[in-house]
Amino acid sequence: METFKVGADDFLEMFDCGPGGLPPDFFAVLARMDTRHRDANNKELEEYVLALLKKINSPEIFRAKEENHDAWEKGWKENLDALSPGNKTADALKPRYYRGSKFLRYKNKLIVTDNINLEHDLFVLMRIILFRKYLLKFDDVYEFGCGSCQNLLMLSEMFPEKSLHGFDWARPSMGIIETLAGKFGKKVDGRFLDMLNPDPSTTLKPGAAIITIHALEQIGKDHGKLISFLLNSKPGIVVHCEPILEFYDPNNLLDYLAITYTEKRNYLSGFLTALLELEKQGRIEILEKRRPYLGGVVHEASLIVWRPV
Repeated sequence: METFKVGADDFLEMFDCGPGGLPPDFFAVLARMDTRHRDANNKELEEYVLALLKKINSPEIFRAKEENHDAWEKGWKENLDALSPGNKTADALKPRYYRGSKFLRYKNKLIVTDNINLEHDLFVLMRIILFRKYLLKFDDVYEFGCGSCQNLLMLSEMFPEKSLHGFDWARPSMGIIETLAGKFGKKVDGRFLDMLNPDPSTTLKPGAAIITIHALEQIGKDHGKLISFLLNSKPGIVVHCEPILEFYDPNNLLDYLAITYTEKRNYLSGFLTALLELEKQGRIEILEKRRPYLGGVVHEASLIVWRPV
């Protein structure tokens, strides 16, 4: 069966990088990665679908808010414990939910790869593009749901002059930020924030950049307070890289499975619809809404970029 590679041209198409093209550091990172893959055959597709259906129908698929909080406390504590002078920091902060798989959703189909870390590798390349494209001109960047702080670390290495701020509801995330600032000298600070119920006394520098990356899943339909908080913070730009239910096609097998999985887990839904309504009201401008078809094992993140009017 024919083998392909994910290359620079694919990313140009996925993210419409425009006249400036791809940043130089993108090519340096791409050169170190094995992006070879092939289309799944019928037997492999059956294997994938069966495993996912079993997962969807598992009684453990639904978690209450308290269970979610406990899970992230435990998960980010593992990343905090992994931070040490002898451990490569980027590896220490890689979320443990990247377990590795031969399967990946890509360009609206299922692919198979020998590089079981391909999902995370492509995620690294995607962030280089998004950070260079949207955050370059902002002095302050706030990440909501910073989790393991891998994005803050990457931003600190790409833009050491920027002031970075991480918000999360898990205590280990604050410990990671303290370690990055203290032991590693990164220009980063952090604060507790429950995105389901943001404290209105929490203030941001007006005109700053706000990002959320794989952080809003657990909010489900309860994103109204967060959106209001973001609006009231008067940011210069808001960049979301999140699974967006509205982009899925229910007549496509992989998308239908992703929709079912999302609904069973009570993951983010109605988010794009809410932002479109705000745009209709003249309260925000949506600069970009894009599905790059750069997937994960079960579902995939899309891009929404907006700013208050």
